[in-house]
Amino acid sequence: MSWLTEAPTHRTRLGILARFPFSLWFFAFLLSGIGLLFLHSTEPTKPAYLGQTYRQTQAILFLGLGLIPFAWIRRRSLLGLTPWIYGLSLSALLLLPFFGVTINGARRWFALGAATVQPAEFAKPALILTLAYLLRERPSNGWWAALILPGLVLAGPFALIASQPDLGSALSLIPVYLAISYAAGASGRKILLLLLLGLLTVAALYPFLHEYQKARILVWLGLDQMSGNLGAGYHLKQSLIAVGGGGMFGQGISQGAQNVYDYLPYRSTDFLFSVVAEETGFFGSSLLILLYASLSFLIFRKANQIPDRFGRLLCVGAGAFFASHLLIHTGVCTGLLPPTGLPLPLLSYGRSSVAGAWLCMLLVGHACVRGERSLAGGARA
Repeated sequence: MSWLTEAPTHRTRLGILARFPFSLWFFAFLLSGIGLLFLHSTEPTKPAYLGQTYRQTQAILFLGLGLIPFAWIRRRSLLGLTPWIYGLSLSALLLLPFFGVTINGARRWFALGAATVQPAEFAKPALILTLAYLLRERPSNGWWAALILPGLVLAGPFALIASQPDLGSALSLIPVYLAISYAAGASGRKILLLLLLGLLTVAALYPFLHEYQKARILVWLGLDQMSGNLGAGYHLKQSLIAVGGGGMFGQGISQGAQNVYDYLPYRSTDFLFSVVAEETGFFGSSLLILLYASLSFLIFRKANQIPDRFGRLLCVGAGAFFASHLLIHTGVCTGLLPPTGLPLPLLSYGRSSVAGAWLCMLLVGHACVRGERSLAGGARA
């Protein structure tokens, strides 16, 4: 186990344990427990959902507890593994068109017996690790070093995930890239210019989108109606009914009409927040947003406390990961953003999503316990 750590003295062992972010782990388990409550609420509403709470509980306990020792992996070992991890994540995405299974018109999963694995969820922590690895050496505000080179690292997984198609997961990578680049020294002005260029590019690519993606954008812009049982606006319409039907304090756990009577689609994954809003109302859903945002805030604050550059960038990336998923997931459920499928990590059902979230937490844990000697990004023994 030398790749984890050398045999420490009793005093060193206590110091290492004291640096582990147990408070962040507590927040993550708290959010996971809330997610299990609402997954249990959706189970009786559809036969396909039966057993989701049990499988989710297994994944949370196995990953949330089982990954903790890996926070102490030696810094030098992690840096050496990073290019391989990035290459493996890209390879998995490249193989999806040939060996993946198609579910609901998208080829995003590998079948492993009765279970499925979604490589896009593992590509997210892999991207965070790779960007931190690439930008760990010294601050730079030049276009090439600060934005273009990291952008090339982003381009591979972004294009492969978007082509599945999984536009929601692809878009969630962009805030991670921008946050890490900014923390690494890119100027705010350059990032704003890049965002403007990105918006113009998206507008130019609109004719090449899938027809259902175009229809969802038109519905969101109010240029098309949300009528029809199977129309492009069905998901958004049912979500807005659920959110609005919750009122101030909700209809009660397992009592939401959109949930109970099977009107709200994908309510255990992409629209879980709509279930929360319907059953706990404005008060409960606002509390959930506050708790989830607190996790991101605490991770960002932890980044400010870590002296080495590599560890700070890992924390910034993980904080942006959770914040971007919260923004996109709740934005879609409330109609602030165009409908696109994206789970809420730690809460929505999906063992690949749970794994991606806990791997991001693992990066934070490693940054906290392993980085105090590496002020400029050099490998620590």
